[in-house]
Amino acid sequence: MALVNWKNLARRFAVEPRWLAWDRLCVRITGWSFVNRAFEEAAGMSSRPALLLTTRHHVNGRERTVVLPYYVDADRFVVVGSHGGRPTDAIWALNLRAHPDVRIRANHRWRDVRCHEAKGEERDGLWRRITADGAYLHYEKTAAPRIIPLMVFTPR
Repeated sequence: MALVNWKNLARRFAVEPRWLAWDRLCVRITGWSFVNRAFEEAAGMSSRPALLLTTRHHVNGRERTVVLPYYVDADRFVVVGSHGGRPTDAIWALNLRAHPDVRIRANHRWRDVRCHEAKGEERDGLWRRITADGAYLHYEKTAAPRIIPLMVFTPR
């Protein structure tokens, strides 16, 4: 019997604004996200470090900061837009398409980056590496026919 029911924790924390604020603070201090860990454990995925992404809303222009797990590809950071396997892209992905120049905090440092969505061969190669351990494959099935976006952050 598991000591922690990660699936229930993930659901609860993902909708509680105070827990999301606490999680952002946790990422600022440690580089790890409790909420992401709960989702990763519930999905059977290995744990990933987290970054803070500050975007401007694609409609009203307000700044928002979200916590996302990331992968490193050379000098770039890659974020998977799985949106928990939902049939639509997350708001932060829409924001990045509208306003690609953003700030991220990764490895305890703020960085100015430019984002692009990986397409074609670039996406295929990244997707193979990211899903090599089975990560995101369940989300890929539940999100179909939506193609899960891979957002790539390159230093400016």
